[in-house]
Amino acid sequence: MPNKLPPPNVDIAKTVQNENRELCEENLAALQIWLKKTPHLKVRQNPNLLLAFLRCCRFDLEETKKRLDGFYSLKAGFPEVLMQRRLDEHLMTLYRSGIHTIPLNPISPDGPRLVISQFSKYDPKIFNPKDIYKLLFMLLEIMAVEESNVSAYGIVHIVDVRDVSMEQMMQYHPSLLKKSWMLMEHCFPLRVNEIHLINMRKERRAMFNFVTSFLPKKMSLKFIVHEKAEDLYAHIPRDAMTVEYGGHNGYQFESLKHWESVMLKYQNYFATDDNYGTNEKLRISIGNSLEISLLSGLNGSFRKLNVE
Repeated sequence: MPNKLPPPNVDIAKTVQNENRELCEENLAALQIWLKKTPHLKVRQNPNLLLAFLRCCRFDLEETKKRLDGFYSLKAGFPEVLMQRRLDEHLMTLYRSGIHTIPLNPISPDGPRLVISQFSKYDPKIFNPKDIYKLLFMLLEIMAVEESNVSAYGIVHIVDVRDVSMEQMMQYHPSLLKKSWMLMEHCFPLRVNEIHLINMRKERRAMFNFVTSFLPKKMSLKFIVHEKAEDLYAHIPRDAMTVEYGGHNGYQFESLKHWESVMLKYQNYFATDDNYGTNEKLRISIGNSLEISLLSGLNGSFRKLNVE
């Protein structure tokens, strides 16, 4: 697992946010000084993770501080996904089912990664949506730490709803969905550029509309709905998808095997994860406490939810 800045892959990000080695080191140093003066926060001091937060915020230090604070503060309000994160046999069995696949190569050398989620690939008598989202956010965190193009350019999420049963769909509690979107929108150290829902037949649209009705009315995440997988290739190159979807980016079993080997290097990383968070008794200002109440769904207004 990397514990130092990557080599000038920093050049990847230059074109989108004017990043350079000097800026990285200067802002990382400023963040570390701020963290020493912020007693309520206990943050993982992994340079690549901190760099991912900076990139996500386009090197705006104040925005980075808010996102960092939000991420670690939300652990208390979203423990079912952000606490007790262990790469144990339960989660690894879920991973091996192929519920979340990261194709071998990014969309382009200077482009985002794809993540493909097939939400029919789990037994609802053994697993539940909390497991599915916990695993997804663990994978995304690993990707943000591991790969410069992920932290610089984010991801495109492909959600395949083919063969999803009514029993599975009804397991998704509104609060879980809302907190997950708020985590990604305001707190997580990478960006989701688009969410494509494929194999969304007309008869499933009503259920999709019902589920998304529980999300905040205003969000920046863009949903694009396709009745069949083939329609996806009007938006992304075929070479980005796995062979199973008619693409040329390796087979799913190859991707699962590769990323399992990466995940296993993070067993200790997640085993110690509950050591990090916030102590609200030590918080000096109340600003972010109020912001976290918004993220937890207690009140507030958000940006527009776009569906195409």
